[in-house]
Amino acid sequence: MLGNRLVIGLDYGTTYTGVSFCETSNTTYIEEQISVIQDWPSAHSAVGTKEKVPSEVAYLSDGVRWGSNIPPHVQRYLWTKLELDNPKTEEAEKIRQELASLSIGGNCSVRHPVTIIADFLAKVKDHLIKNLDNQYGKELWRTLPITLVITVPAVWSDAAKDRTLQAVSKAGFNKTELPQLRRTVTTTEPEAAAIYTIKSLKGRVQDEQLEVGDGFVVCDMGGGTVDLISYRVASIAPTSVEEATIGTGAQCGGTFVDRGFLKWLESNLGVEEFIKIARCPADDLSRTSLPPKLSKMIQEFTINAKSGFSGDEEYYLSLPTPWSSIEDEDRGLCDGEIHVKASDVKQMFDFSLRRTRQLLIEQLQQAGKTDNVMIKYIFMVGGFAESPYMHNQICELAQAFKGNIQVIKPVNAWSAIVRGATAKGLESDGRATVKFHKCRRHYGTNSNSLFIKGKHRENEAFICQFTGVKRARDQMNWLVSKGQELSTSVDVHGTLDLSMKFWAGSRRHAVLPLYACDANKGPYRLSNVYPVAELSIDLSCVPESEFHALSSPSGGFYHCLDFEVQISIHSALEFNLVVNGIKYGSVIASYA
Repeated sequence: MLGNRLVIGLDYGTTYTGVSFCETSNTTYIEEQISVIQDWPSAHSAVGTKEKVPSEVAYLSDGVRWGSNIPPHVQRYLWTKLELDNPKTEEAEKIRQELASLSIGGNCSVRHPVTIIADFLAKVKDHLIKNLDNQYGKELWRTLPITLVITVPAVWSDAAKDRTLQAVSKAGFNKTELPQLRRTVTTTEPEAAAIYTIKSLKGRVQDEQLEVGDGFVVCDMGGGTVDLISYRVASIAPTSVEEATIGTGAQCGGTFVDRGFLKWLESNLGVEEFIKIARCPADDLSRTSLPPKLSKMIQEFTINAKSGFSGDEEYYLSLPTPWSSIEDEDRGLCDGEIHVKASDVKQMFDFSLRRTRQLLIEQLQQAGKTDNVMIKYIFMVGGFAESPYMHNQICELAQAFKGNIQVIKPVNAWSAIVRGATAKGLESDGRATVKFHKCRRHYGTNSNSLFIKGKHRENEAFICQFTGVKRARDQMNWLVSKGQELSTSVDVHGTLDLSMKFWAGSRRHAVLPLYACDANKGPYRLSNVYPVAELSIDLSCVPESEFHALSSPSGGFYHCLDFEVQISIHSALEFNLVVNGIKYGSVIASYA
């Protein structure tokens, strides 16, 4: 049994961020012991003291404001998370362009996304420390080994994961500010949700009904994005799972319902009246700030209508001046209120619902192509999953697609991911819930292969100066393939045997690039790939006995070294060079 330790889970989300922690040496009932921070500071009483804090930061003349402490009318950075993966489409790009054209907080300089996120997470870290001091005392928790678990989207690139780690470290989640930090690991958001969901089912009817081969889809519905992935039950008692599909996702979360409300409001009031408060048409409204009166209307809509709508309700929302003076019963404007019919709210949900249904159908179809899994459940997690209307609609889809699929919203659905992150950290004694992952892209290196007519191109051919044999340059060798199962219990996921030749007396140095490809099929040659890491090794420390002395056709002498390239894909991506079982070089993937 491991000794006492402190595990911290950090779920930095597109629209909201959550933090959880647990101090324990007993992982039997972790779901009962995990604490989730709920006392986030807020200038708005209606949105304070919740399980998450808005992922927003503003740079004002008096300092940095963050979360719910930013006044409604103040321009702020938001959705910054999506910039880590260089999005160039949809809502994230509109926000990026808007922020780029503005002087935020009087500062015209362009801030890097990593810096913005680090500034926000630094405030989150300070608030976490206050909670740890209050719960354990200022001295006790600082003596415990710390494991930090950071969640990332399943669909993200390795570069985006690396930038996340950069921001987290820059924010103060590092050994300088947390000297007891022993391990920093990443886990995908759906995996964290799956871990929490499985543990929350312990002792319940659904847990008793699970059988090996049963599958479930985790549908993580946030404010900005909806992400999905399917799992297969690999074993029972204890329950463990493996990924059955590659994750998918899109920008279609709960925030888009708010945009739908604003469009409906403009349509009902008329563009001219709408501009009196909004100062511009709905399509031109800022994504990063709203006029105070309009912001309060959004808040009232969210609390009174959006969050509780199940499909039949109608609402009466208060109108600010001068809208409150309009009397028009045909348009539902009466006594300073506007009538919102159920059909109107459904229209506001339409985009998010349509895109989510499409993603879910794609997951079910993808899982259906796998012979060893039968989808039995859809687990809805995330803040948008709390919507009764979305839940009802997903239930209808599940029944129409396949009648035996049940839709379940676990307890604490909004904080399921951050709770699962801490649960993941407590699995360091080897009891991993997720046994296999699906590789999300191809990884490999290039080499000069023996030329094969019909397979290789003549413009790739050359005569090797060492052997005099015709070879083809820059051919790809894939260590692991997209969709391949990656076990969480093994150290190495892919190997490749290669050799390198050196003229007698020359410097023995190797440079091995690691490339990735997102296409479904990895190319044969060095095209449509991108660099991930580079292994640069001085081989002078390799024993001379490992080099084979040979002569070339020209009579010159050279030495040949046979070696193995290995790749490990766990929380980080590791690329190794091994000679006769001994590792002589290693690199963890890093990015500019």
